[in-house]
Order: sequence, then structure tokens, then C-alpha cells
Amino acid sequence: MADPNAPEHSEGYGPAEHADDTRQAQHQMGNDFPLDVNPNAVTARAQTETLTLMGKNFEANADRRNKMFDQKAFSTE
Repeated sequence: MADPNAPEHSEGYGPAEHADDTRQAQHQMGNDFPLDVNPNAVTARAQTETLTLMGKNFEANADRRNKMFDQKAFSTE
């Protein structure tokens, strides 16, 4: 149900159009990047990023160890 107190849209640029612009600007900002609304969301995002980084480092180190092992194990010296 529409708000009976909402301004009517006009042919020009009035209060209703201004409100639409404001809502659209806020909507776009929220869609362009994640919006943390409280400290718990900030903490959860940081923990997730840390866990992701730890996983990437683990894989990189494992790959390095495998290459070092392959070099030693299969060298012709």
C-alpha cells in the first residue's frame, strides 16, 4: 500500500524526484560494495579474509615444497 503522505511525482524536479534520487544513490552504494552495518560484520569479514589468505599461503607453501622435493628426488646428479 502506498504511503498517503508521500509527495506526488511531478513533471519537474520536486520532492518526490529528489527522494527517488536519494534512494537510488543509497541503493547503488550498497550494491557496489559490501556494507558492514555493525562491528560484528566488520570482524566477521576480517576473519573470513584472514582464513582465505591462510589457505592461499598454505597452498603456495605446499606447492613450493612439492617442487623442491621433485627437484631433489628426480635430479640426475
